[in-house]
Amino acid sequence: MFFVFFNQNTLDYSFLFGLVFLNIFSISLAINLKWIPYLTFKEKWKSILFFSIILISSSYLFFQVLSYSDADQIPVNLTDNLLLIGLFAFVFIYSLFSFLVTLFNLPTSSVFEQKLVEAINFQRLSQSIKPGENENQVLDILIDSSMSASYADGGWLETSNKEGKLTLIQERFIDKKNLGQVKELIADSKALQHNNTYRKEEESKVFQVKINHNLYKSALVAPLLVNQELIGRLVLVKEVKDGFNKEMLNIISTFVGQACISVENYRLLNDAIKNERYKEELKIAQRVQESLLPDKLHHDESFEISAFSAAADEVGGDYYETKQLDDHTFVLIIGDVSGKGTSAAFNMSQMKGVFHSLVQTHSNPKDFMILANNALSECLEKNHFITTAYYLINTNSKKITYSRAGHCPTLYYNHRKQETYYLSIDGMGLGILRNKLYEKYVHEKTFQFGSGDVLVLITDGIVEAKDGNGVEFGYERLKTVVDENKNLNSKEIQDTIIQEVYKFIGKNRIADDDYSLMVVKFK
Repeated sequence: MFFVFFNQNTLDYSFLFGLVFLNIFSISLAINLKWIPYLTFKEKWKSILFFSIILISSSYLFFQVLSYSDADQIPVNLTDNLLLIGLFAFVFIYSLFSFLVTLFNLPTSSVFEQKLVEAINFQRLSQSIKPGENENQVLDILIDSSMSASYADGGWLETSNKEGKLTLIQERFIDKKNLGQVKELIADSKALQHNNTYRKEEESKVFQVKINHNLYKSALVAPLLVNQELIGRLVLVKEVKDGFNKEMLNIISTFVGQACISVENYRLLNDAIKNERYKEELKIAQRVQESLLPDKLHHDESFEISAFSAAADEVGGDYYETKQLDDHTFVLIIGDVSGKGTSAAFNMSQMKGVFHSLVQTHSNPKDFMILANNALSECLEKNHFITTAYYLINTNSKKITYSRAGHCPTLYYNHRKQETYYLSIDGMGLGILRNKLYEKYVHEKTFQFGSGDVLVLITDGIVEAKDGNGVEFGYERLKTVVDENKNLNSKEIQDTIIQEVYKFIGKNRIADDDYSLMVVKFK
């Protein structure tokens, strides 16, 4: 249109220059046909049809225009119009190039479409795992995608159980009879390979097997591995020999690898969800256990008392409690449940219930131990037991009556004698012997306490605490700590013992057992 405006449609050199320019511009557009390979086979055929119509129509119209230039009744020579000539050239050149490119790309359509299907299947496998879904969906997509990509005539999927045996879960276009026959042929072929060239490290690779079946002649076997563990096997079969080329093996291997990653991600996701749920349950158990330990320690003006407890895990099995029976009578109990974790905490709650139900009517230490053993024998598992020490303090008569059920000895400082020693008395843990014979192993003792005396009730975690060399804190070291700090009040003595224990084991070491103690100082 630019040349038409300045040239007034005269056929001179500038007109020819403009025509050449338009033709070059048409060719430059025509050779940039990158969109054509992305058409499907059907779309390319449609494009060829349309381009054929355009080429025929433009050619016919062009020759009609030329014929009009020789006619007497046409007052204007259309062949001198640059716009029309350029339009004809552009339409013809662009359509011709497009026609040829589309025609030449027609044989590659199936390859391109196959690659597109593979990419879509690969994407489906990548996005197949979602929270709440199981791995069977991934395996279902795997067998469908693999059969589509390899043009297989049949196939099946097997998963491995805990014993390592493969169990059929899905099959496609193959009946059970042929499936069993092909499976036996594959096993025989694999054994034959093992005797010749088959190596064990190839078990994780996708491989092709030639089989002599009346219907199927070749099979592809793909092991499914997650963390080097066989979780299943994919088998595809074809009715032709050597039906799976190297490219197909690589494609199936990629699909299988992605599916195994998806299954692994699903399992990791499930494990993470379970761990989070477990952590929440542990937090609840920890709060429950903390609520089982007393907020208030019963005492009067005759003595002061303090207590400490720290679990080695999120929840522990140590238990202590106090109870005031009347104005001058107090009960102290400390116990240690066998085992650790939530089961120990559960048994600890049972011990608390037994204590509160019996202490009101059977405060005598020996009677309490016998009845507690009977009660706990009904609810504790056979391999579980509870050690405990029970103290009955009468501040009016200044007497302490105590009994021990397999618990570690209690440390006692006698201010009048200026001696520190352990109160030892025989006894068997609650729940170990679950019959009448238990009464023979229960004993109790009574002694007088005086002003300035100190009573230290502990669990075995205190004396069995170990340093980096495996040396235990021990009874003698605990005795020394109390001797050196006997003039402090109960809370200060308790804090000093705990500080010495943690100092002994080291700041970076994790406690092996629960730490619990009660310190009583008589005024």
